[in-house]
Amino acid sequence: MRFAPLNTPGWGRQGMAYGPFARRAGLAFGVLMLNGHNNSQTYAEPLSALPRNLVGGQEDAVARMPFKAHFSPQPVRENLAVGWFDQPVPTNPLESGQALVMQGHSRENGRLCAAKVRGLHHLLLGIQNNPIYLLSVLREKGVAFYAGSLEGSRHLPALPRLRPLAIDPYSLAAKELYAGIHQSILGEMGYRADTRVYGVRVADVPAWRGYGTALLADPQPQLGRKAAQGGVWQLHGPGMLLRPQEAGGLFHVCLTAPASLIWRYRDPRHFLALELNPQEVRLRLQYGLQQYVLAAEPYTGAARQPHWVQVLDDGKALIITLDGQPLFSEHPILEHRLANETGVGLVGQATDLEVHPREVELPPELDLGQPWQARGQTTVFAPYLNHAAEDLLISWEPTLGRASLMPAEGGLRIEAAGGERAVYTMPWDSTHLADLEVEILPPGQRKGQNQQSRAGVCFWQDARHHLIVTLRLDDSESSVAAILRFAGYEDPFDMVWSRVPDLLYHGVPVRLRTVCDGERFQVYLDDEPVLYRALSDIYPGADRLYIHRVGLALSGYGEDTGSIFRTWIARK
Repeated sequence: MRFAPLNTPGWGRQGMAYGPFARRAGLAFGVLMLNGHNNSQTYAEPLSALPRNLVGGQEDAVARMPFKAHFSPQPVRENLAVGWFDQPVPTNPLESGQALVMQGHSRENGRLCAAKVRGLHHLLLGIQNNPIYLLSVLREKGVAFYAGSLEGSRHLPALPRLRPLAIDPYSLAAKELYAGIHQSILGEMGYRADTRVYGVRVADVPAWRGYGTALLADPQPQLGRKAAQGGVWQLHGPGMLLRPQEAGGLFHVCLTAPASLIWRYRDPRHFLALELNPQEVRLRLQYGLQQYVLAAEPYTGAARQPHWVQVLDDGKALIITLDGQPLFSEHPILEHRLANETGVGLVGQATDLEVHPREVELPPELDLGQPWQARGQTTVFAPYLNHAAEDLLISWEPTLGRASLMPAEGGLRIEAAGGERAVYTMPWDSTHLADLEVEILPPGQRKGQNQQSRAGVCFWQDARHHLIVTLRLDDSESSVAAILRFAGYEDPFDMVWSRVPDLLYHGVPVRLRTVCDGERFQVYLDDEPVLYRALSDIYPGADRLYIHRVGLALSGYGEDTGSIFRTWIARK
């Protein structure tokens, strides 16, 4: 199924609904899909929202914008909602549903949220444009949310593994619900790409009818009493404690100050604690004889007011929310100490505790297959570009553009005339697969030096058919972009891209790897998957790209001021 960009953004205009289904515990809705742009959103001010380096100036760019309605007086940030709704065409899925929601962001590539009965709950920031599996499971009371993606993804495990992400303890009032996929906007600053839905499954999962995948659960924790699931509460160290069989990844509890959630507990001298006090909320690490306050902020809630606290812990980073809003920072708190400890404890007044694993297995009845993720197995060419001998330079043939391939300190660089596209390639005998990896040193040392990188790789059929994947780094942008020319046609607003602000920096070498089979491609930065597309996602109906040559390239969208290609590996 394909969703095309809307001419007029807004909820209630584009979506798919299945049902109605009688609400019952264990009923699950799973969707395997690729969102058009996770960072799709509208902007209030057209001129200030556009990139500064658009050719022809901002006024000309506004005139050429294919979807001017992307600018609206009230910005639309949430672009996708997938889950359960009380009607087939909700006018606002965020208010009439329980769903996983993708939200645009001003700097990152998009944030995954959960729309709950009591508002929007922030989950994961910086979700790259890769295939994602979104799962919402109904329970006796409330909904549990899960997601999975590609191998190597930062936030999510590789399918068929899923990460428990959130619990909504409340239920919609409706007795019958619709499973739905709803889109409000596609495209960012005029760039657009279709959303693809690869599969949908609604199924009963009997094993998940109660507390589902919970390691432990207790609506009314009490010392000496057996929890609903997970054993008997015992006094140990700073509070009452349970020890599940594995480390928790999702902690969901209602705390009333003064109260604390304890986890990663080994013994009274080794644990993490989130402490909710009448004047302050703080994250504390007890490590031996040392205490570390990892984060703190003033508490502004009313006295004796209960708060929903959620912690996402993958063993490396902590994402903490208070009543759905990020606590301390919207970025994860990095902390690896005591990562494998399993103890969970409570101090003070706490209710409705649930602890779920860091990963769970996708039930077979919800399996929709695996996303494409190929790798080259045989290394064909791996020269050392930092030894730029004459024969090495000769092996790269000028293929497109007025440019020169020049030796540079530690490698090679392409100098192109007027910032136009430049391609240097070599013959390739595997037309149906190329796996290209290049280490690039972007120019400059920091932002503010007016340095730009537009360097990358090219999959070449001929001058009318080729795919270029490059860095897009300058003072205002850190992203990876893919540009397809097919049958001689190329629209700059059909460029697909992902923001990577914490992976791409001036003066820091980065490994750009792209695998293409002529129909699809997957892009990695330092082994993290950051961008995935089928060629037909960019131009519907596009045929296969036959890869006859591969090589180095500058995109031509902006000037490259001195990127250095330092290593090159080609696999098939």
